[in-house]
Amino acid sequence: MTRDRVRTPAAHPTGNHNGPTNGRTHGGTVMRIRHTVPALAAALIALAGTPAAQAATAPAPAASGAGVRAEVPAFAGHTYVLTLDNGAVLRNTYSADGSTLDWTALAGPMAGHSGQERLSVRAVGEGLYFVNWVEASGMTVSHVMDLGRGTVSVYWTYGTPDGGRVGELHTATLQRASS
Repeated sequence: MTRDRVRTPAAHPTGNHNGPTNGRTHGGTVMRIRHTVPALAAALIALAGTPAAQAATAPAPAASGAGVRAEVPAFAGHTYVLTLDNGAVLRNTYSADGSTLDWTALAGPMAGHSGQERLSVRAVGEGLYFVNWVEASGMTVSHVMDLGRGTVSVYWTYGTPDGGRVGELHTATLQRASS
């Protein structure tokens, strides 16, 4: 894995998710990772090995490439407001079966942008879900949603103009807006 540490000015990602960020980086440093293997995924794999998580874990995905899910997730059919540590506020509306997400950025660096995403979902514990998607822009987004605590751990990556990728780890509060 190639890592280059680069000091960047505090700025927000652009609407197309290219560019530096003012997300909470260590000492203002953004790590550009050419071959990203998120530590978050490794932690989730370890979490999935626990007996409670194994009971809640879905079977392997069908050959059709459909998202992974054993049953309808508890967040399905609901709308939530996520408030991230970088000032972004998102309204996320999940389909009745939990397979798609309609999101709108209400405030922060991406205000005014929206999208519809096909989700991969896996229950990793009681009220705890790993949710992942890849946007048309190439941005990847992974959430660990803790419905009981009303929190979300967010990891995303996006391409940079020089062909690299930037990964960011954020935290968010999660508030149900409708049922």
